[in-house]
Amino acid sequence: MDAPFPFGLPLPTAFYLTVYVVTLVLHVVFMNYVLAGTAALAAAYLRPGNRGTGESTAILKEWMPFMLSGAITAGVAPLLFLQILYKREYYTANLLLFNRWMAILPVLIFGFYALYLLKSRWLTRRTGCIAAAVAVVPILSVAFTGYSWTENHLLSVRSPAFWGEFYGTRAQVYHDPQLLPRLLVWAVGSVPTLVLVLAWQHWYRGTGRPASLARVAGTGLVLVTAATAWYYLATDDTTRQAFVSPLAAPYFAAACLGLLVQSVGWGWVSLSPALDGRKLLVPSLGLVLTVGGMTVCREAVRIAALGPERFESLFPGHAEAFGKGGLFVFLGFFAVNAALIVLVFWLVRHHSVTKPGPSHNPHGTPET
Repeated sequence: MDAPFPFGLPLPTAFYLTVYVVTLVLHVVFMNYVLAGTAALAAAYLRPGNRGTGESTAILKEWMPFMLSGAITAGVAPLLFLQILYKREYYTANLLLFNRWMAILPVLIFGFYALYLLKSRWLTRRTGCIAAAVAVVPILSVAFTGYSWTENHLLSVRSPAFWGEFYGTRAQVYHDPQLLPRLLVWAVGSVPTLVLVLAWQHWYRGTGRPASLARVAGTGLVLVTAATAWYYLATDDTTRQAFVSPLAAPYFAAACLGLLVQSVGWGWVSLSPALDGRKLLVPSLGLVLTVGGMTVCREAVRIAALGPERFESLFPGHAEAFGKGGLFVFLGFFAVNAALIVLVFWLVRHHSVTKPGPSHNPHGTPET
């Protein structure tokens, strides 16, 4: 582990870690859209005199059920690789949290169907209080899920001796000093992702105000920088050293560079009277650098928390799984599912642009 990720690791471990990180990045993009998007929907409906109107709100209501489905589906692959990489750690945390952990399923179901209620004609005939109550359900569901996953992750990297003590308490909730700052980094970090994807959606429709979108994205970048500083102060020396270790240092630098590129890119975007697809490529590149870099850093923190001996003890299990075969079957199904997701995107987009309203203008200017 004295070389940048994924070099310096046995081939099976390097392979599973790499595929885990790549698939997790895809899941993070969906998840960020859903997390920040459901919060934006709730804020829109809770605002006095507002019944969820507005161009961006309309896009979010239209796309959110699909994006939540995408977040759940895209989370399957990294979850499978996570179980191969950290079998004992992952399953132990699940069992210790047990009923509270399994509550994720019904909570997500409630949130999923609440998103469809937001699109229904039935809700438009209800009072503002009922609409606001329905709009709050998705963000509460998504926030609970994020909290549970973070809690599970932090418990999974504790020592077996701590697991025994925790089991003896019969507790269903695990508290950790890193929990809140870590959650805050995820929460505010989702804002730039949402704004970028939303900007591309506006660009496709020929709508959107570049200055407003850039302002929200810039606020998100400032907040995620502040939240990361709080997270740094709340963690121990092991976690801090993980970011500057040979394993993660290049990726941490890439993540910081990505923040700078996003800031410059959004400043450039804001200068245009209408959204320009070429200019949006700059913050898109920055987002890829930041999300990709921080995902590797997240894994480096986990490895540092486990410790070299404990992490190296997992290598034989990775080699055994690697020898089972099935790689081409996985890649085949991955390609098929990726194609199906793209097809669904196209179908939803095609259905949307055939409705009355602003049509797509490849030059990015609104049509009247």
